[in-house]
Amino acid sequence: MRKINYLLTLMLIMVLSTIACNQSTKNAGGFNIGGTVEGLKGNQLFFERLSLTGQTVNLSEVTAKDDKLEIKLDSNPGTGYYRVRSGRNAVFFILDGTEKQIEITGTYANFNNNFATVKGSAFTDKFMNTMNAAKEGKIDVNSLGELAKNEDPLVGAMILANVFSFRPEYAAMHEQVSINMTNKYPNLYLSKDYAGLVQQMQQQQAGAAAMEKIQVGKPAPEIAMPDINGKIRKLSELKGKIVLIDFWASWCGPCIRSFPELTATYEKYKNKGFTVYSVSLDGIDDRSAARYPDAASLQAAKESHKTKWIAAIEKNNLSWDYHVSELDKWDCKAAKNYGVESIPKTFLVDKKGNIAAINPRFNLEEAIEKVLANE
Repeated sequence: MRKINYLLTLMLIMVLSTIACNQSTKNAGGFNIGGTVEGLKGNQLFFERLSLTGQTVNLSEVTAKDDKLEIKLDSNPGTGYYRVRSGRNAVFFILDGTEKQIEITGTYANFNNNFATVKGSAFTDKFMNTMNAAKEGKIDVNSLGELAKNEDPLVGAMILANVFSFRPEYAAMHEQVSINMTNKYPNLYLSKDYAGLVQQMQQQQAGAAAMEKIQVGKPAPEIAMPDINGKIRKLSELKGKIVLIDFWASWCGPCIRSFPELTATYEKYKNKGFTVYSVSLDGIDDRSAARYPDAASLQAAKESHKTKWIAAIEKNNLSWDYHVSELDKWDCKAAKNYGVESIPKTFLVDKKGNIAAINPRFNLEEAIEKVLANE
C-alpha cells in the first residue's frame, strides 16, 4: 500500500507552507533569490536548474557573507524546476519564467523544503496548495490524476511525480500531462525529459503486460465464490454486463480510499449495464493459520475477519450485489488465477466476458466509455 510521498526520487520536494518573509535588495531588471536563513553565514550555495532525468546545471555559486541569502542573475533563468543547494540540503521551486524575486526563509540546519518557506513562485504555490489539500484529506488521492491533467503541465507533472512516482502502471496519466507540456512548452528541456520518461514507462508497462496471467481481449477466467450469506456467486452470471472485478480487503487503505470514486462511477453507469464483482482478500491464509492452536480458534478468527469484511461493505456503501470471499486472504484461488500479488487490483470485463482493461483504477470511466463505444 502506498502513501503520498513528498520525497521525490529525483528532486521534487516542495515547501509545506507559504508565509510572509523578508525582502532583500532587488537587482533591478534582473532576477534575485533572497531571504533570511539563520546560520547561513560562511556556507557555500549553488543555484541549479533541474531535469526530470536527474541531471543538474549549475547557474550560480556564492558564499554567504551573513544570514542574508542573496543570489543575483541578469535575468530570469527561464521556465523550469530549480533549487538552491548547500551540500546535500536544498530548497526547490518552479519558475514560470516571469518572476523577478524569490524569497526563501528558514534555518541552515534545516535547509530543506520540510522546514523552509518559499515566496514569489505562483507555480510552486499552486502545487503546494494541491498537495496540502491532499494531505489534509480535502482532495482524494484518486482525483489527483484528473486534477493534474487540468493544471499547468509543470505543476501537473510535479503532482503526479509526488503522488504516483514514475511507475509504469501510471503511464497513461503521465502521458496526457506530457502531451500538455509538449503542446504548451514545445522547446522546453523538461518536455523532452518527460516524453522520454513516459516512453520508458510505456515500454515497461508493455513488458509487464506480456507477462501477466490475464491478457486484454482474452476471456475472463470464471470465479465462483460464496457471498456474505454463503451463496455461491459466479462471475459468469454477469455476462451481458460490463463488470469490474475488484480485488480488495477491509485492511487495505488504498482500497478503501478508492471507494468514493468507485461508488460514484457505479451510480453513474449502472443503468448502462455496469456493475462490480468484489473479491475480498479478508480472512486467514495458511501462513497465518499456523498461529492458531486449534480448528475452533481458527474458525473464530475467520468469523471475526468476516465481520470486518461485511462492516466495510456497509460502511463504504458498496451497494452492488456481488461481494464474495473464501476468507483465505492470499490463498484465495481467484486471486491466484488472476495473478494478483498486491491490492487493489482490478480487471474490467466487457459484455461478452472478455478482459477489456487491466487495473483501470485511475481511468475507469474512460475504460467503461470505450467498452460502450465498441458495442
